[in-house]
Amino acid sequence: MKLVSVAAMRKLEAGAMRAGVSGEEMMRRAGIGAAELAAEFVGRRFAPEHRRRWAVLAGKGNNAGDAYVVAAHLAKISPLPVAVFATTPPGELSGAARFHAERMPSRIPVQVVAELPPEALQPGTILVDGLLGTGLSGAPRAPFGRITAQVNASGLPVVALDLPSGMDADSGGGGCVVTADLTVTMGLPKKGLFSETGRPRCGCIRCVEIGLAAKAVAGAASSGDALFAEDVRPFFPRRPAEAHKNRFGHLLVAAGSADYTGAPMLAAEAGLRTGCGLVTVAVPEAARPLMHAPLAALIVRSIPDGGRGFFGAESAAPLRKLLEKAQAVVFGPGAGAHAGLDRPLKAVLDAGIPAVIDADGLRRLARHPEWLAAKGKRKNGRTEEFVQDPHSRENGKSEEFVQDPHSRENGETERIVLTPHPGEMRVLLEGFGLGDRLDAPRAAQAEALACHTGACVVLKGMGTIVAAPGGRVTVNSAGGSALATAGSGDVLAGMIGGLLAQDLPAWDAARAAVFLHGLAAELAPSERALVADDLPDLTKAALRVITSAA
Repeated sequence: MKLVSVAAMRKLEAGAMRAGVSGEEMMRRAGIGAAELAAEFVGRRFAPEHRRRWAVLAGKGNNAGDAYVVAAHLAKISPLPVAVFATTPPGELSGAARFHAERMPSRIPVQVVAELPPEALQPGTILVDGLLGTGLSGAPRAPFGRITAQVNASGLPVVALDLPSGMDADSGGGGCVVTADLTVTMGLPKKGLFSETGRPRCGCIRCVEIGLAAKAVAGAASSGDALFAEDVRPFFPRRPAEAHKNRFGHLLVAAGSADYTGAPMLAAEAGLRTGCGLVTVAVPEAARPLMHAPLAALIVRSIPDGGRGFFGAESAAPLRKLLEKAQAVVFGPGAGAHAGLDRPLKAVLDAGIPAVIDADGLRRLARHPEWLAAKGKRKNGRTEEFVQDPHSRENGKSEEFVQDPHSRENGETERIVLTPHPGEMRVLLEGFGLGDRLDAPRAAQAEALACHTGACVVLKGMGTIVAAPGGRVTVNSAGGSALATAGSGDVLAGMIGGLLAQDLPAWDAARAAVFLHGLAAELAPSERALVADDLPDLTKAALRVITSAA
């Protein structure tokens, strides 16, 4: 989904109004959509004692209008009482905001305040932040700074409308910004929400449709790209009723060591949970007795390791035999970043099948950058070509990726996916001669590595980045601090591998898995208590949210 600037969003809204969608109607759609998302989120995330009443905070301008629509709709769909605390009397609003404020049901109390009274901050209150929107310029003026400080100090759940109040919609900056648990943005996501300063203030991010024409959106100026459910839904079509397990691919997970026995099993279970038909786990022979397969459906194979408990040179030949039967491979989680891993890694890269290189495999790859030259572009002995648009430099544009016209016909795209966390990313940048990007923004780092290696890059962290050769970059809207737990990256690697085995191209598999992984974490009963072992099972619920064909 496109990220847009404030100027681009205003242009789209003006175009919708010219096409016959009134400002009042767009505001109605925005408020109703936000109320329904807020009610669903709060009902799922918080226990009854933490959801006793709604306090809707209304400022001025269109954000206030959204808040009044939200309050009215919550009163219809939620059993909880609703009250509005406004900084501006409804009669002083204008346009669509005044239209909706004047149509508030009389049973919903509206109190005009200069600061939030104690009744707005009682335990069990859910705060809806409709104070300031995209029209903010500079620091918030009174009374917004005081109210923002009260909201942040309260520790109460917060749902922000369009963006957290006080945030610059274009940059994500702001010295006095509400910290939200859920941000419901209207029409299209604003680019500031996904900046490195803005993203941590947003909590979960959702987007509601307000009546923008699809053709106008397609032609609108883009400030980047973000992953939402709508973007990955096409990657999970209805499964053929007559299909059998071989139709959904065979994933090989080559991972683990005597020191790290859980990583390969987390990745393997995740591969199955994403719909892969068959998963084989190849583990070092001496480490096998220490490992427990979480699912009886997993096939576990021991690989000779010289009795050391980790992959070595003698592991390469038996690994090649297993690779011959697989449609995709995940290599590296928990394997140990030692020199003995080199020959098995080389066997994986030479196998000619889609591969996810993760964890310790990445650290060894950084020592042998020459191994990846052309590997990310080859399948079955064929290569894709990187062709520079002869006009791109003249127009000040970056190089464009032009795929070999025959490769798409055979379903071929870049087949390697690298999944570093920030520390591994630094090692890769240095290993591939990209040390000048160490202090660059995360998206620029991922793009540089993808273009240099011909591989898709998944740079994990808050707002995980997915980059592909040729400059395609997107940032994930799902996920959060719940994923800051040991083993969550192993699960992500298995999800990507499971989708690769089902014949999704690397770029699509990486994006789908990254969003699914983040959404699964959002569906956990508790962010604080989530462990990686929970994620494969939560994937079932996440798939149901994404598509009815799950």
